[in-house]
Amino acid sequence: MAEGVRKSGVDGFSLVELLVALVFTMVLMAGMANVYKASLSAFYTSGESISSNRRNRMSVDLLVQDLNLAGMFLTDLSSPPAVTEAMPTFLILPNMDVSGAGSDDPNQTDELYFYLDQPLPFEATLSSGSNQLSAAELVGLGRALTTADTAYTLACGSTTYASEVAAGQVLVFKDAWEAVSITSATRSGSSVTVVTGPSADAGITGSGPAAPASRVRHLENSQVVLIQPAQMVRYRIQMLNLDPGSATGIPCLVRDQGDYSIAAFTASQPQQIIAENVAGFAVYLSTNGGTSWAGLDASGAKAIYSDFESGWDTGIRAELDAQLLTSGRPGVKSTRIGPSWFRNIPLLVRVDITTRTATRRSEYAANPNAVAYRLQTQSLVLVPRHSGLAMN
Repeated sequence: MAEGVRKSGVDGFSLVELLVALVFTMVLMAGMANVYKASLSAFYTSGESISSNRRNRMSVDLLVQDLNLAGMFLTDLSSPPAVTEAMPTFLILPNMDVSGAGSDDPNQTDELYFYLDQPLPFEATLSSGSNQLSAAELVGLGRALTTADTAYTLACGSTTYASEVAAGQVLVFKDAWEAVSITSATRSGSSVTVVTGPSADAGITGSGPAAPASRVRHLENSQVVLIQPAQMVRYRIQMLNLDPGSATGIPCLVRDQGDYSIAAFTASQPQQIIAENVAGFAVYLSTNGGTSWAGLDASGAKAIYSDFESGWDTGIRAELDAQLLTSGRPGVKSTRIGPSWFRNIPLLVRVDITTRTATRRSEYAANPNAVAYRLQTQSLVLVPRHSGLAMN
């Protein structure tokens, strides 16, 4: 029987074949890595852009609500109480320095200030107080006024709402549209017992009760409106230490609020952070329908003046007066007509808000081998709801 042919070696790949396969595999892996890197970069950049755009929209929505209340004097429709030109009811301080800003942060920003009588975000129900005698009834009976005649219990609906009621606010009875001042407030759960006093400006304007007693009896279970009067609001960019990895902090658009003072603005309420990573905040005004904007020069670039005197009084406000001379508005030639000018003159307000991404990336840089933030700017242009519709 013939023997089979025996092979001299074991079948397999040669070294050359292995090296060639390895080279092809490395090339393929490098291509896949580039695709993965590009996909990951697109995921991060799109997410950051959406986040930046969302911050813009939230800032604009809040500003619309506030600007529609700016300059509204709810406690006295003819004039605000005790204001001066040294602290106007509406002003812009352009190009103010941002304290603590780093080299990549906004170094200057506009500051927006405005006066408002702020309604609380709820209406209360008069749960007791309908038995109090009115001023006329007290005179007719010859009876002296007691604390019980000026005390009312308000059902606020929740303990959170009840905690917002405080002395110094104005109480408006909707059954007679009578406004009185609150001299004290005692909370008990979701209800508040308030003691009222005379209207703060009754002796000046002739409106509102001049004595603690009410003009008329008020209906039980009727609604009342509560107003925090004479408030001043400020919007600006401020560096806040919200990120432990940032030595200078994060530039944030913040909203501060406090009682109006003829001397200077002082924030007394908790600060609200409107948006983080805000790279720019600019406010412009126009009294000629947007043909020109006070705060922008003829080329459309932002004006360089700043502070109150040169930035507001002889800057933006002077430009508004120049616009009024040629805007064709009969009888209105200047903003210097008193503290309520912002309400009396038809006005356009433009706000530019620029947000940046949270991280600097090479994808956002104009030069190779560099990193930068991506910036997005959104503009708000509106006519405040009350502008040009004076009630006096």
